[in-house]
Amino acid sequence: MTAASGGLAALAWVAFKVGALSYGGGFVIVPLMQHDVVTTYHWMTAGQFLTAVALGQVTPGPVVQTVAVVGYAAAGILGAVLAAVVAFAPSFVFVLAGARRFDRLRANSAVQAFLNGAGPAAVGAIAGAAIPLALSLSHLWQVGVLAAATVWIVVPRRNLVLGLLAAGLLGVIAAFAGLPIAS
Repeated sequence: MTAASGGLAALAWVAFKVGALSYGGGFVIVPLMQHDVVTTYHWMTAGQFLTAVALGQVTPGPVVQTVAVVGYAAAGILGAVLAAVVAFAPSFVFVLAGARRFDRLRANSAVQAFLNGAGPAAVGAIAGAAIPLALSLSHLWQVGVLAAATVWIVVPRRNLVLGLLAAGLLGVIAAFAGLPIAS
């Protein structure tokens, strides 16, 4: 089985970038992953990718696991397993190879300076991920859910998990009310 466009090597490359560039959390790589998945290789539509990110957010584990859904869309079960293994390999190698050096790294002023500089960029990347994902909303009722979730999570800084579950429940209610739900 090969990936729809680009082959399994392209899928492995995308998964590697996801794993290697996930500094600051998985949302940092969402814009990069979205561009590769939707625009470059056409493994998913923008709406399908948004659903994959949502699935990565509401399931146990890091949002980086979204790459397994991407792998499945590109090449079935083999693609999902390949993408998951390749995405997590960089962090495992980093931990296994660097475990003895972590104390020295934490005390190193150059490493601390790098992390202090990369932190704001990670925040910017996360914000940058929100815009293309919001533009992927395909139904007006979803904009209302987005607004409500933003108010719930950002303004009083309430529990993110409860906000996600409530938004998911609103999606179920929308479906039962006969509102369009397909991307």
